[in-house]
Formats: sequence, C-alpha cells, structure tokens
Amino acid sequence: MDTSRLHLQQRMPDALLQARGVTLCPLACALTRIIREYILMRQPRLAAWMLAVVLLPAGISAESSGNVAVTIYQDDFGVVKEQREMEFEKGMNRLHFTGVAERMDPTSVSFTCLSEPEAVTILEQNFEYDLVGTETLLRRYIDHPVSLLVMGSGATGASRIQGVLAAATGDDLILQEAETGRMHIVSRASIERIELERKPEDLLTRPTLVWLAHATRTGSQRCQVAYTTDGIGWQADYTAVLNEREDALDLNGWVTINNQSGAAYHDAAIKLIAGDVRRVQPSPPPMLRERAMVVQADVRGFEERSFMEYHLYALGRRSTLQNRQIKQIELIDPARDVPVTKQLVFATSINPWLVRNRDKVQVKIEFDNEAEHGLGIALPRGKVRVFKTDPVDGTLEFVGEDVIDHTPRRERLSLYIGDAFDIVPEQKITDQQRGERFVTFTRSVEIRNRKEAPATVLVDELVPRYVNWRIDRSALPYEQPDAFTCRFEVNVDADSSVTLTYTMTQTW
Repeated sequence: MDTSRLHLQQRMPDALLQARGVTLCPLACALTRIIREYILMRQPRLAAWMLAVVLLPAGISAESSGNVAVTIYQDDFGVVKEQREMEFEKGMNRLHFTGVAERMDPTSVSFTCLSEPEAVTILEQNFEYDLVGTETLLRRYIDHPVSLLVMGSGATGASRIQGVLAAATGDDLILQEAETGRMHIVSRASIERIELERKPEDLLTRPTLVWLAHATRTGSQRCQVAYTTDGIGWQADYTAVLNEREDALDLNGWVTINNQSGAAYHDAAIKLIAGDVRRVQPSPPPMLRERAMVVQADVRGFEERSFMEYHLYALGRRSTLQNRQIKQIELIDPARDVPVTKQLVFATSINPWLVRNRDKVQVKIEFDNEAEHGLGIALPRGKVRVFKTDPVDGTLEFVGEDVIDHTPRRERLSLYIGDAFDIVPEQKITDQQRGERFVTFTRSVEIRNRKEAPATVLVDELVPRYVNWRIDRSALPYEQPDAFTCRFEVNVDADSSVTLTYTMTQTW
C-alpha cells in the first residue's frame, strides 16, 4: 500500500471535520474512529455513508450564526452583516472566517468586536479565494508527480501512466517519466481518473476571510463582519387585473430576489433599498447560472419607510436566501378596484426620432397612486403585467406589460401595454415651408375605427424641447398637456373614419 496515500486516508475524517468547523460528542468521536478503520480496510463508500450519519445529528457548524442581515439593492449588489461568536487567545491570532460570498468586495470588509470593542485589533486581512478545482489542482501539480488512468480500446483495458506533470493546457496533459525521460501527451477525453498525492494546503474548498488579529485576553467575543457583494439584487413585479368595463383594476406587487453571490444567508433579516444609489464603479454583468424558483408568502410582509433620499422595505420576519436561488415575497397588500383611465393615443412628429411605432395607436392605462385607492405608498421600479378576465370562461388572459420607474405616493402612473388592432391611423404632410429658423407644415391624420363600438383617440403632435410652437389652423380644438405636446381629441363612431387637419409653426 502507498504509505503517502494511506496517511492521507487516515487523516481524512479529521481534516474534513476541521475544515467544517465541527465539534463532535464522545459517541460521535467513537463512531469516527470506527469509520477510520473502515477506510484502512478500503471500504470508502461505507465509511463516507457512516461519516454522514455522524455529522448530521451531532455536528455544529462554525459557519452558522445567530444574526445575519442582508440589505439588497436593485443594482445587483448588497450589504451583508453577520455576527458570530469567535474564540481568541491572548496575543496574536490567525482567524478563518468561511461562508462569505464568492463575489464579495474584499476592500469593503468591516470587522467590529461588539462585546468588547477594545479587546480585538485587526492587523492584517486576506481574502482567500483560490478554490479547489480540477484546473487549480493541475496548475499546482506542474513539476510534481501524478498518476493517470487512461481508457483502453476494444479488448485492451485501462492503463496507468505515472510521471511528472509538465503541462496542463488545452485539451491535453503532458507527462514525463522520471526514470526514462519519455514524454506522454494524453488527451483529457481519454482520461478516466487523475490521482494526486494530496491537496495543497493553500487551496481552499470555499472563499475565506483570513485575519491576523491581536487580542488583549483569552476568551469568546461577539464579533460582526460587514461587507458588500455583487451578484445579489431584487426587482419589483406587479400584477394588474382589469375589470370587464376596463375602468378599474386590482393591483398587487411581489419582490423577486435573485441571489447569485456565491453564498447562502440562513434565517436572515432582509431589507430592500429602492432608489438610485450612486456607486463609483458599476457592477459587472451577472453571470448566467442555473436558477431555482421559490415562492414564499407570509402574513408579515414588507414594511415601507423613507430612508435618507431613498425608500427602505424591511421584511417583518426572517427568511433564508439560498445561493443560486430566486425567491419571491409579497411586497404590497393587494389594492382592489383602483380607478383607471384607458387611453388610445396616436403620437406623431415632424421629428421622427421623437416617436416610437409611428403607424400604431397605443393602448395606455393610467391610475393614481393614492391611499384612498388602497395604494399611497412608494412603488419601486419594476414590471407591471396586465391581465383581463375572459367573460366566456372566466380565465385570466395577458393583455400587455410595461415598466414603471420609482413612483412616490400621490403620483400618476401610465402604462403603455400594446397597440390597438382595429383602429388604423394614416397621416401625411400636405404642405410645408422651411426657413433658417422656422418650419410651418400642415398635417392630415385619418383615424379609421373598425370596431363595433365608438372610440376616442388622442392625437399627440410632439415637438422637441428646443423649439417654440403654435397652431395656426385646426379642424378641432387642442389642449397642451405639457410644453412639448399638442393634443387633439378625435371621436370616431363605430366602423367609420374621421380626418383631422391642422397647421403648426415651429421656431427656434
């Protein structure tokens, strides 16, 4: 038997326990010794199963803590605050703090001794994130002996190649036999197993903060660690259901939290910040990974309050955010029968870049964020999906969606949810005169209503912010919703058409 491998096997249970920060009771220690004997008897599968039995009921993870808080921002980053009991010896200490986020910003770490602020001083900090993996192990074993088990072909069985690893790049491994100097170039696709003597001591199984700390006395201290991390963010998602008359809707909102930070936060106090918080350097784009959906609701939802120039939403209970998980939690209590105004809008302009969908009539839904309608709270930026009940079978059908910006209470919201199918606009310029600092034009807009009911269409002439304007002639009266919009209200009977003509002068 290879004594170096035997020595590694003998130490494996203790090393595993030490890496996980586990302390076992006497019975568990006895079972662990039995497991070690099984390992020596070359029954690793049974040993691994028994080790799992020992660890599950008796282990106490050093990574667990009684207090974790996560504040999440909408720009794919968050602030993590965690309290743990830590043991110190008087004098110099080397502390390992595992369980931190893989995407943390190590320059943001803050350490505080809560129980005795003057008792512990941090002298040095390192963020160790060179983790165990096939590529990192192979890089560390360059110029060191390895053993490869290479697949055979046909009747030829697998063969073993031993030598010093000369290179591990691309799709091949290059080995050199120590005695003969013969070189072997082995395709990774043909390798069944790679055997290494031992794990390099400086390689870790998870990201770890390592501190050099000085303590004034021996004993346990309650400490808090805070840091920022990328890869965790949230967004608001709203669902609106229109009634049959399309003059009211029911609105509810959910928070969607996406945790791709590389760490789980168990039983955490969760806060959300809504608003445009400035960061000096933008976050890198989030990595695309597999995601799992968890839908969770509780009577104690989010409580909204003002916080500096932003709004803060604190969850009234603790919740667990697993890594690579999407969690949804109800944001607002459903608001019932919120009055809405449905608008059909045709926007046009002599400056084409001001208008989207120049040949379509837009369908818009508007409502007020008022307490008397069951709202009256700060609504975070998010997507609003609008549904309507099919009167034939009573099922909800999707009719459009839009994104709202951060909206304070007592403000009006406007949702552009789609384009009308049966209302056809057709517009053209019938006359135009241009000078050095003016333009005068006559526009003709025909609205054809192919519905079986009358419709009202708002025709908006949009002007740039740098010009002055006036209406010289018009077939219909107009209004001015703002300084850069001229609006005509066109009423069209069922299955008929109306033509609007007006002349506008713009100066600059």
